[in-house]
Formats: sequence, C-alpha cells, structure tokens
Amino acid sequence: MWGRFEHSLDDKGRVIVPQKFRDRLGEEFVLTIGPGNHIRVYPMPVWEAMEEQLASADLMDETNEDTVFLQRMFGSCEFASPDQQNRLSIPRHLREWANLREGETAIILGSGTRLELWSRPNWEEYSKLFTERNAAEAAKRRQLGSAAASAHGQPPAADSDEGRDTT
Repeated sequence: MWGRFEHSLDDKGRVIVPQKFRDRLGEEFVLTIGPGNHIRVYPMPVWEAMEEQLASADLMDETNEDTVFLQRMFGSCEFASPDQQNRLSIPRHLREWANLREGETAIILGSGTRLELWSRPNWEEYSKLFTERNAAEAAKRRQLGSAAASAHGQPPAADSDEGRDTT
C-alpha cells in the first residue's frame, strides 16, 4: 500500500478509506498507536504475524524498550471494519493520540504493509525530518539501492564520507 490521500473526519470521527487501499485492508483490520502520534491501520494477516512474533518473545525481552513499545501498541489496538460507505470509525482515544479532530483533514499514507493516519499538524512536524541528508543516511543504513544496483550490473555506491559533514 503506497500513496497519500487527504480526507476530512466527519462529525462522528469517521474518515473514508481510499479506494486504492480497500482490497488490501480487507473486511477487518486493526487500528493502533504509532510513534510520532499517528494511527496505524494493519490488515489482519499483517497484524497476526506481528502478534505471533511478539508472543514468542523471551520473558527477558520485557525489559527491552522496543518490546515494551510494541506491547503498548498491541494494548492500544482496536479491531475495526469499514461501514457501508467505506468509512473507518476512529475511536476517541486513538483520535486524541493522533490529534485528529472532527471536521479537520486527516493525512492518509500507504506505508507498505499498513496505512498511517496523521493530523495535519503532526504530519507537518514529522515531515521536517525528511531532508535529503536524512533520506540518504536512511537508505545507506538499510542498504537501499545496493541490491537494485547490483541487479542491473552496477556496482554499489561508494561508501565515502567525502563531501559529508560527519560531526
């Protein structure tokens, strides 16, 4: 699921699920909190796979910050289905988490295996992180592009700090 849409929340806290995402979400999906104060919407198969991974975690993992965050994310979830008009009813506690208000625009992003729902102010604040430098560093950490380059017979990008501020 990829793409960006904007739809207003109605007076009951509902937002239209864009046509592009309806089939991938299915008839039942999960809403939960996400970092940066947004709402994540997972199709059930994706959610169930995540749940299985978390459930199989070692008891010692409960002191791990990532595990604790994921447990809070699971604990804040709501199971949902679209209504007849393909609207998604967002529970109040999730709207409050994401700063989404009735009558205001929600930013709906397809983020691969999930959707993200953002309030415009939260999205604008988070978007300040999207700089060319941050994108290049993230791509390098994820080795993004190196597999595609090698698949096309090109050598991977040089691992050089030349021209980059490394302080």
